Amino acid sequence: MLNPLPQMSSGSEAEARGGDGMIMDEKKRKRMLSNRESARRSRMKKQKLLEDLVNEVASLKAEIRKNSDNFEILMQKTLVLESENNLLEAEKMDLAHHLRNLEFIQTHMELLQMNNNNLESWQCHGSSQPMPIMASAGMFNY
Repeated sequence: MLNPLPQMSSGSEAEARGGDGMIMDEKKRKRMLSNRESARRSRMKKQKLLEDLVNEVASLKAEIRKNSDNFEILMQKTLVLESENNLLEAEKMDLAHHLRNLEFIQTHMELLQMNNNNLESWQCHGSSQPMPIMASAGMFNY
């Protein structure tokens, strides 16, 4: 059966329930404050991370500019060295050509000297004049 009269509780029971409600509200308020503080720390951490990344990007861009400048300087030096190398190669070929000409001239001078020595040995001994060579007109008929 149903009891038509509401049950009355003693004062101590009402205070306990009311006390629990206040304790629950206080816990809820502390939890909210803790969550807010945690969220604030998280935002600060995220902001710090973002600032660090922005600084790193700026540093890397500066390094890229520096390396790009260095690369340009190296490319210019490379072009100069290639030009100098091409000139040296042309000089080398020219010198090699001159050396071949000098060797050719030296060989011919040696041959001429040998021929001169041979001619001197055919001269009459005691005569300072070379011996004339006589040819007749009939020698050249074919």
